[in-house]
Amino acid sequence: MDVGELLNYQPDRGTKRPRDDEVEKVKAMRKRERIRHREEEPAPGDGVEDERRKLLQVTEKEEDDEAEDEPLDESSVKKMILTFEKRSYKNQELRIKFPDNPEKFMESELDLNDILQEMHVIATMPDLYHLLVELNAVHSLLGLLGHDNTDILC
Repeated sequence: MDVGELLNYQPDRGTKRPRDDEVEKVKAMRKRERIRHREEEPAPGDGVEDERRKLLQVTEKEEDDEAEDEPLDESSVKKMILTFEKRSYKNQELRIKFPDNPEKFMESELDLNDILQEMHVIATMPDLYHLLVELNAVHSLLGLLGHDNTDILC
């Protein structure tokens, strides 16, 4: 290698940083690009890409919804426990009323399962356990151990 080549070497300096007033324009332009990219129609016969886009949109929507969720505090836990109790009693009533017709109580079991899934968050906050005891939710939760639906059992 020649010393002259080494001295004449100029590294790629890249592009300059945008000015402060141009930053917002660049961000807006990128956002429009993303929106336009999402709105583009897929080519015919491109079902896999279409499914991927739909899944991506659903996950983005769920992430946005999770970001909007309020933090878990005592009042929200009390509300959650009250909702759980209501759905549990409704499910018990419908199961007693229509023991041979599962279609009648299927919706109430789905609702009960949903609130149980929401209540999993309480397990990560030991400082709120006292609310479960005070509101007798522990007794109700233990009562579900004998439930006929294995999804509710878990």
